[in-house]
Amino acid sequence: MESSFDRKQMGAWLEEALPNAFENCTEPQAEDECIIIYEINRLFDWVKINRLKRHYPNSIIVPIVTEHLTYSTGIAIELVLPTLLIKPLQKSKFLRAIKKLHTSYQEKKASTLTLLELSQQVPQSHASPFREAFLKRLIRGEINDELEIIQSASFLSTNCIPNIVFLIQGYIDVNEQRAIAAPYDASSIITHVFRQNFAGKAPISFLYFERYLLLLMRVPDEYNSFKHWMEGEACLLEVIETLKKDYSIHLFMGVGGVFQDAMQVKESYSQARKARRKPPIQNIHIRYYEDLTKHEQLQKAIYYIEEHYDEQITISDVAKFINFSPTHFSRLFKKETGRNFVDYVAFTRIIKTLPFLRKYDYTIEKISSICGFNTPNYYSLTFKKYVGISPTDYRHTKEILFK
Repeated sequence: MESSFDRKQMGAWLEEALPNAFENCTEPQAEDECIIIYEINRLFDWVKINRLKRHYPNSIIVPIVTEHLTYSTGIAIELVLPTLLIKPLQKSKFLRAIKKLHTSYQEKKASTLTLLELSQQVPQSHASPFREAFLKRLIRGEINDELEIIQSASFLSTNCIPNIVFLIQGYIDVNEQRAIAAPYDASSIITHVFRQNFAGKAPISFLYFERYLLLLMRVPDEYNSFKHWMEGEACLLEVIETLKKDYSIHLFMGVGGVFQDAMQVKESYSQARKARRKPPIQNIHIRYYEDLTKHEQLQKAIYYIEEHYDEQITISDVAKFINFSPTHFSRLFKKETGRNFVDYVAFTRIIKTLPFLRKYDYTIEKISSICGFNTPNYYSLTFKKYVGISPTDYRHTKEILFK
């Protein structure tokens, strides 16, 4: 306020109506919770209001607009301000607005606590639930305020905030002698082996869902792709091999991209989910989202394959669907997907058979027929070629549950 008289008058009104409810704060900090009253004497002052909103995210901004600028009060709506006042100030209107804001603030404070406030109420050793809650909200895209990320330092240091997500599923081959007994035991073994191999190389966290595990990692900032981090990829392959060799645990994962902006990590999660559903290129255990084709017409072709996998589709059928010649389509398809058309269709069909093997007591003959294979024998041979075991042996494996 430009007028010292106005400032003193407002202070007197507040003390009279709400004694001891407020204290004067001449130099608030960014994290403080204040009611900031700012006088609008020129249009440019609205810009300052917007800056105040960004700099003091926990505070309530109340503009007091001079009479000759009342036409500009619509800006307060655009800035999502809870209230505004018009000069000359009237005691009744001023106190009504402040009391309403004060009541609203008190109710909100009584009913909600931030993750930071909650974590500060328990010893650091018990802060893992807050870490888990924060990470879940991060991958769901529910965090859109940088201040909340800063506040998370109470239970998750800044250099541990993930920038990439891996979606992991797997099974235990119980036919092997070294296989562990229970799917739930596998979960702790998997996380232990990951932590062992990535210790000192990259901070990692885990989120547990029933049928999949999320590995959240902080890849060194100089890498914009996990594939470019050779040491990290070598560690990942070592984890997969160790689990397979020592525990008969077979992992399969989709890998998202690297996002240095923490609020974009949700994109990596979405990408990891998409990658997990697609046929791998070279290593059956890993599918990178960045390797999926971005070619619009080929994406349509893949969609067509996934919708018609149970039919006897040919390369000519799919090429015709996207208006390509079979020769051009075949060459481009191999280049963009890393597999030739026949292999890709076969792998897609195998993926579709997995739920039938796991959940239903269908015969191999029926499953092969449902999913587009010409004969049960061809299905079994193709399955073993890509998966490493027969459909019957796969049926006897145990799916790993992570929750």
